[in-house]
Amino acid sequence: MRAGKLTLPAIIGLGTLGLLPLGAAQLSDDLVNTPGAMSEGSGDADPRDYRNNLDIVDDVLKPKLDLTHIDAQRGRNNLLSVTLSMSNKTGHKIDLEIETIYKDKEGNALNTSSWIGFTLKPHADQDYHSSSISEEAVDFLIRVRKARGH
Repeated sequence: MRAGKLTLPAIIGLGTLGLLPLGAAQLSDDLVNTPGAMSEGSGDADPRDYRNNLDIVDDVLKPKLDLTHIDAQRGRNNLLSVTLSMSNKTGHKIDLEIETIYKDKEGNALNTSSWIGFTLKPHADQDYHSSSISEEAVDFLIRVRKARGH
């Protein structure tokens, strides 16, 4: 690859994955019960309740993971950034794949996302970070599944 020329998958890959230890713990919601409001246009609902923006693709993961926090905010560059904080409730490592799909105000997907490998250590808390590549992003969907081939 020549300097200065990044492909869309490369840009998404660079902006999608960030792993940092979880900071102060927040109240946990079991992933089996994730009711909540959409992030945009929810009227009376809490606009910071993003639990409906999470899709656990493989049901077998729901009893093994705790959602500790989901957040979205605009950065100084006016791009939408999201954070998903998870906790492994098991004594075994969990190999996951995570993708983030960003959407415009009409609900159209702005990116063709790719699955990113993500491993949770036993009983560990960890954050997943992603950032949009378009200022048009106003909504998102984070999808989590078991790593394929594991």
